[in-house]
Amino acid sequence: MRTPLAVVGLLGLGVCLMANPLYLPVAIGEPDPAYTHTVQPAGEGSPVGPESPVDPEAGNDSDAVVAYADLAPDARAAFDRAHDSPEGGFGVEDPDERVDSLSYPAEPTPGNGLLIVEYDGERYEFWTRTVEREPGAVVAQRALLQPVAFLGGFLVVLAGVALGLGEN
Repeated sequence: MRTPLAVVGLLGLGVCLMANPLYLPVAIGEPDPAYTHTVQPAGEGSPVGPESPVDPEAGNDSDAVVAYADLAPDARAAFDRAHDSPEGGFGVEDPDERVDSLSYPAEPTPGNGLLIVEYDGERYEFWTRTVEREPGAVVAQRALLQPVAFLGGFLVVLAGVALGLGEN
């Protein structure tokens, strides 16, 4: 009688451990925001195209395209830093390091986190956005606790099956 209860208990425990992605990670603390600045050429494969309200080839972009000289000095400095960066951009973590004249939405749209800047006869997309990074404890849960719990649950299920088959 004890063996069937042990088999059911092991199988139940194993399934609960294997189902840990359903209840882990548990958010601990607030997300850690970073503020990114990215510059890339405006062209195909980008939100600036024929279907976009900001189409460089059509005549409908007079309000959306900003001349480099018309950017605020701090925005020009951020554009230059992102443009000259080998990665095509940079990020800052301190909210005080953001550029006051730029917006940092989580989902940029033309005019709000996405500017089309005309610079040296070329048009560039200048993206500014807020990226919410998970706290370190959540990352540790994803990287360590979830895989270990899943593997442990799998082994417990195997032990329950072996115990159940060994009884017959």
